[in-house]
Amino acid sequence: MKTCIGAALLVAVASSQAAIVWDEAIQGDLSDNGLAPTVIAMAPGRNLVLGTMGDAGHGVDRDYFSFTVPAGHVLAELWLLPVTGVSGSASFFGIQAGPQLTVTPSGGGIEAFYGFNHYGGEQIGSDILVAMVGADKAPIPAGTWSVWLQETGGQVSYGLDFVITSAVPEPAAALCLGLGLLGLACRRSVLLRR
Repeated sequence: MKTCIGAALLVAVASSQAAIVWDEAIQGDLSDNGLAPTVIAMAPGRNLVLGTMGDAGHGVDRDYFSFTVPAGHVLAELWLLPVTGVSGSASFFGIQAGPQLTVTPSGGGIEAFYGFNHYGGEQIGSDILVAMVGADKAPIPAGTWSVWLQETGGQVSYGLDFVITSAVPEPAAALCLGLGLLGLACRRSVLLRR
């Protein structure tokens, strides 16, 4: 049993490690074109995207990027990190299946969205995946996805944490579950013999 608890703790600690997969301050501005989004490589685990968007006085800076959830995995969580700011009442986040974002800034083709969300300051520091796509579409399955981020007010920073996990239970979790069920079966057997 101690091994099972140790394995569960090891999985929890390992999964808390995050990789910065894109930082606009270091790697440059993300694409302003939904038909040619910046491709960001993501892997199972926590994938951080850091950037800025909004109007700094010379037009709205929209950010578009695409990423792939590997086969056998899902996008399980999507966190708005505490570095995220909102200018005005809300900022926009949309996601579409495929390597391009075909919805136009005027709203043309909105039915192509897998989901979208207007998030405000109250959602910073929380997982917005279900609010964005709905409980019936979460987690997001394996495949290529394109993202659109927009702030029409002043320029703001944002931080996103894309949490990609296995679509099936990890071996350590499955082992713990199996041992727990075996223990319950043994206990039930002992109780029935009394």
